[in-house]
Amino acid sequence: MDRFSPAVAAARRAVVASGAARIIPVVDCVPADLEGAVLLVDEAPSAARFDELAAAVGRASAVVIWAPGWDQDSTLGALADHALSAGSVDMLSRPEPGALIVLVRDGATAARLVTLAAAQAQRPPFRALAIMPAFNEADVIYHAIGGLVAGGVDVYLIDHESTDGTAQAAAPWLGRGLVRIERFPEEAGYGERNHGEMVWREILRRVQDVSTELPADWYLFVNADEFREAPWPGVTLAEGLREVDELGYSAINFELFNFRPIDDGYVPGEDPRIHLRHYEPPGRHDLLQVKAWKHQPGPVDLVHHGGHDLLFDGKRVFPVPFLLRHYPIRSSEHGRRKVLAERLPRFAAEERAGGWHVQYDHYADGSDYLHDVATLTEWDSARVRSELLSDAVRRLVLTVSLSGVDVASGQLDAAKLSRWMERRGARIGGSLEDLQRAQERLLGAANGTPEAGAVELNRAAAELGLVMESAARLRGDMVGASTLGDARERLASANGDAALRQPAMV
Repeated sequence: MDRFSPAVAAARRAVVASGAARIIPVVDCVPADLEGAVLLVDEAPSAARFDELAAAVGRASAVVIWAPGWDQDSTLGALADHALSAGSVDMLSRPEPGALIVLVRDGATAARLVTLAAAQAQRPPFRALAIMPAFNEADVIYHAIGGLVAGGVDVYLIDHESTDGTAQAAAPWLGRGLVRIERFPEEAGYGERNHGEMVWREILRRVQDVSTELPADWYLFVNADEFREAPWPGVTLAEGLREVDELGYSAINFELFNFRPIDDGYVPGEDPRIHLRHYEPPGRHDLLQVKAWKHQPGPVDLVHHGGHDLLFDGKRVFPVPFLLRHYPIRSSEHGRRKVLAERLPRFAAEERAGGWHVQYDHYADGSDYLHDVATLTEWDSARVRSELLSDAVRRLVLTVSLSGVDVASGQLDAAKLSRWMERRGARIGGSLEDLQRAQERLLGAANGTPEAGAVELNRAAAELGLVMESAARLRGDMVGASTLGDARERLASANGDAALRQPAMV
């Protein structure tokens, strides 16, 4: 599971630093379509290939190269030959000696890369794993996996006897965020009935199995025609999961957007998010989408609710849903093939009789599977997030207000605060005295320039300042909030820690 080249983690950082929309693994040649992309190269490039990559820097958001065997002299020489300077170079000894090169367009992006590296070094490691069953999704699976990888999430693919080249389409991601392509049912040890028949309960049990076999902090159950996103703009899926984890929640619900074709213009193999721009809300059977969960010491049950919800002890669902963009039908031809040939005949009869697999029942024989654009809504990421977050805030305020909770009281739970700070990498101990020390350092920074040094204490004080600043805003104390924000800036400067200046989403 850990056989990823160092370029994968560096490419994910470059996505955040540059605002790129995707990662493209360079396998045989440098692709022509580079805009908004981070190129990932995980082998030492030839001189000719380095020429191509250097030329791509001006068009791509970033170029990340892992060159095993290169030493410092050969690396700096190659960069000098191409007059390349913006980015970073790290000489690594693991997994073997080599050079990790990140090339970006400008110095500002290079500075953000340094900030991100500092932030990652301070916070505990975090891994999210998406478990993806698939059957005949070759036209979209490359981009579905790529979206997760670019979002910082690793992928485990369960290929259920696809006949259209799904596994081959996914293969470029192996070792680049894709952990494994498992052939189901034979490699999972499941029964003969799963050959030629889709017994959804068995597939869900296999998803459960994988979540107990492979270590991760969080797991996601995803389909191969879906794209998952955090609700906050500019925040990757993995960072959103980490924030939820830090706040003590253990599950996430997703707001579902079903995208529909309005014409037959989609070209198989292209990113469906580009051409398919119109969606409709989910049916009643799809409103519940609790499909991400924190690693649990005991069993997690996906089967009971057919994969729409999770059952485990102590489940706490985060009050803000994440986004799930779903592309089940991409064209008339695809719809006829998928619904009439690849789904309805393969669903287990007893599951159909029990009310499962009803999502395609509204498609009648002979339907062209196209939708009237007047009945759909065009996708606008900023508007969707604004509406989703606004609705979540209204529901949250309503619930806490009628529960008698005064969120502006400023009374913080010392134990919970200490655990939150530790999950964010501020390790100073969990006693009341430790928190008082952090508060004294914070107040000292508010009143003047803090002393340099005491890195952990300064970091804890800055994290405490974030919470106190949030509480001050809720009380309407904008002067106090501003003072605490200035104190965080001073602590960052004294620490030489640019990561502390980055505002959190909470």
